[in-house]
Amino acid sequence: MRNVAVAAICFASVGAMAQDANTVIANAQKALGDVKSITYSGTAKDVAFQQCGANAADMQCRGTHDPMRPINNYVRVIDLAGPASRATGSTMNIGAGGSTTVAPGTFFQQVTPQQADVSQPWGNSLELYITPWGFLKGAAANNATVNKKRVEGKNYTVLTWSPAVKAASGKSYTINGYVDDKNMVDRVETWLGENIMGDMHILAVYSGWKDFGGVMAPAKIVQTRGGWPFFEVDVTSAKANPPDVATLVPAPAAGRGGAGGGAPGGPPALNVTSEKLGDGIYRLTTGPGSYDSVIVEFKDYIMMLEAGQSIARGQAYIAETKRLIPNKPIRYVFNTHPHSDHTGGLPALVAEGAIIITQKNNEKFLSDALNTPRTLLTDVLAQNPKKAKFETIDEKKVYSDGTRVVEMYHTWPVPHSNGLAIAFLPKEKILFQGDFSVNPGEAANDHVNALVPILQRLNLDYDRYINVHASAAPQHKADVMKAYEMRQASAKK
Repeated sequence: MRNVAVAAICFASVGAMAQDANTVIANAQKALGDVKSITYSGTAKDVAFQQCGANAADMQCRGTHDPMRPINNYVRVIDLAGPASRATGSTMNIGAGGSTTVAPGTFFQQVTPQQADVSQPWGNSLELYITPWGFLKGAAANNATVNKKRVEGKNYTVLTWSPAVKAASGKSYTINGYVDDKNMVDRVETWLGENIMGDMHILAVYSGWKDFGGVMAPAKIVQTRGGWPFFEVDVTSAKANPPDVATLVPAPAAGRGGAGGGAPGGPPALNVTSEKLGDGIYRLTTGPGSYDSVIVEFKDYIMMLEAGQSIARGQAYIAETKRLIPNKPIRYVFNTHPHSDHTGGLPALVAEGAIIITQKNNEKFLSDALNTPRTLLTDVLAQNPKKAKFETIDEKKVYSDGTRVVEMYHTWPVPHSNGLAIAFLPKEKILFQGDFSVNPGEAANDHVNALVPILQRLNLDYDRYINVHASAAPQHKADVMKAYEMRQASAKK
């Protein structure tokens, strides 16, 4: 009898918790107007993750996610019946391939009804569910639980639920919504497994809730990822249940750029080949489309210049390094700058025990990211957790064992990143760099145009010019100077 009574009490407690959660959800939905759909508009800004938003208003990258790119005429519609979400806006962007020429663009982001299915990948649907309206819809349908929490000096009722889809590790995702004493949803957070950021914290903060002519909406929306700025909106108008909800935010015309578009084709096959550059020095490549690395043999260890743009490439380069130079550890990996296509292989090198060499402006970002738990992932660093260690470059750093010398320099100011660094092997006259691409027959782009005066000031006597982005043919100082001179001649016209 006693066991039956205890079970009845437990069942009643669970029922009360569920009822409390349902009450909290209903009260919050009522406070938000029990809308079936909502649209809001204003001005926004975003950034390409791990990069910066250099744009017509601000050309100079000062750090990771600084500046962000302005989005004008921003409009978002959330259709809870779908459920679906779309947003659009206009941008002024700098060009591709190192150009800072300004060109208009279209911001576009969507969550389709298929993506909003919580059994589908969480990364595709969370932009709907981290909105207050989407969160409450998900909470009502997915057995939310409720508890209390104090955040930044404010008391909240916290609703928690999980989508049906699981992380790669098999762990459940979690999403929390923070409801204040006025039943407004002030914060929504979740986590997503990310290559560099590990269990990346995604937080959306909604502040300045007010009545926009019959509908409640926040005046300010700020989303961070991994603690870094990612997306912001200043809301100037909102409308509940617009009659044209299905067509309010049309998809952009084919070929127009914008967030949320399709990803490029898959990575090339990782058939690693090597080019011997000197005694104990090799360039590792996978051919066209490759992100190349250079390995340098010292007496007691190996240094890898760049880790590749993915963990798979990093592991492939580690294997080739061990084949070419057996029985020596990879003690160091040099990172040219913190953009995602130049950091993707770092988890493999951290798992290998390598120390990351990077410009000091990048240390906090990379240290915070790579030392975040990886419980949602199954990659090599999740399986073999190690603390990421760093040695930083201020303006110059030299590694030498008495015979081999590698010099590293901070290259600044340049438009691309405030944390760009190059590596120079003086004996072999090799310059290795990340994103200063030279195309035969073309004038130097803005990045190369900024680099050449820096190289001249440093008086680096290089011949071979190696880019992380694989060149079709070997390049030399003469190629760089020809491109630079073409640029200078063009500027004088």
